[in-house]
Amino acid sequence: MKPRAAVSLGLALSVVVLGAASDSAAQLAPFVTVYEGSASVEIAGRIAEFVRKQLGVELRFEALSHGVIHSRIKAEAPRFGADMIINAGFPLLQEAKKQGWSIPYKSPAWAGAGPEWADPAGHWWINSRWNFVLVGNKARLAQLGYEMPRTWDDLLDPKWRKQIVMPSPATSGTAFLIVYSFITEYGFNRGKGEEGGWKFLEALNQNVDHYTRGGNTPTDLVARGEFLLGIASDEIVLPRLKEGYPLLVGMPAPGIGFGMQGMSILAGTRKLETVQKIVDLLGTKEFSQFLADTAGYVTRFPDAVPALYRDAPPRYIPNIDVGWALAERERLLAEWIRRIGRVPAK
Repeated sequence: MKPRAAVSLGLALSVVVLGAASDSAAQLAPFVTVYEGSASVEIAGRIAEFVRKQLGVELRFEALSHGVIHSRIKAEAPRFGADMIINAGFPLLQEAKKQGWSIPYKSPAWAGAGPEWADPAGHWWINSRWNFVLVGNKARLAQLGYEMPRTWDDLLDPKWRKQIVMPSPATSGTAFLIVYSFITEYGFNRGKGEEGGWKFLEALNQNVDHYTRGGNTPTDLVARGEFLLGIASDEIVLPRLKEGYPLLVGMPAPGIGFGMQGMSILAGTRKLETVQKIVDLLGTKEFSQFLADTAGYVTRFPDAVPALYRDAPPRYIPNIDVGWALAERERLLAEWIRRIGRVPAK
């Protein structure tokens, strides 16, 4: 996924005074500090530019994977290095509420959003859902006379040995999504229990060259032709296609999995009013359409159709129970480490 290191986006600007409903005007802070969970400098930068244009506020980002943000918030509590989190994984949003790490706010922009999109108590808001997909390098596949796999079982063919890259659940929210999706399909959906899913993941591991720290990295490695196939977040696939990289995108049968990501206001922020204005802005249909066009995310507005899926809507693995996966998260991660346990590449 390109550079995943911490990045501060220099969008310098002056304090902007916005008109309020009353006669007095509210002065917003010139910047807020954000942990952003796409781990993509491009996506973070575009969100920052959107906010800057609309509010005149600079977002100073550290673009990190879901897992890294989760670990950092735990380590920093109760004194956080950011004012808010955006595009954070749902497990962190839940824990932040439970542990008192987040501040509740009843945002008018999120009024009427269903409980799957906004916490009724105002501790978190789901700005988007994201998927994992299979990506392939069109040029290299053609050279070898290979086709994109049509089923996930096809990835077990020995011809793919050391030609597949995917993220590690030890550091990546996308990878955890992959784990519980395959456990669902190859375990529960096939009457084999959880063990059936682990057997598939262990077999797939035989063809994986290495595991990356974040969910977008496999897209870039495949786009550059370093590997034939990658299982990756769909987040930066569209930007890479627009840049002309020879990527093929697949949704092998029976389908793909999905996860949820969103925002929370972190306790201790001294810029509460400014952060609340950002939450309001990111709850608008305009922002949802921006996310759909920029990163291909699914949002709470059905008519904000994700650009990546305009020709072929996502087909999802049936019976995925995100609630079960989140409740079992720590156990599942420990089991992955026990069975596979390969250190993610830096």
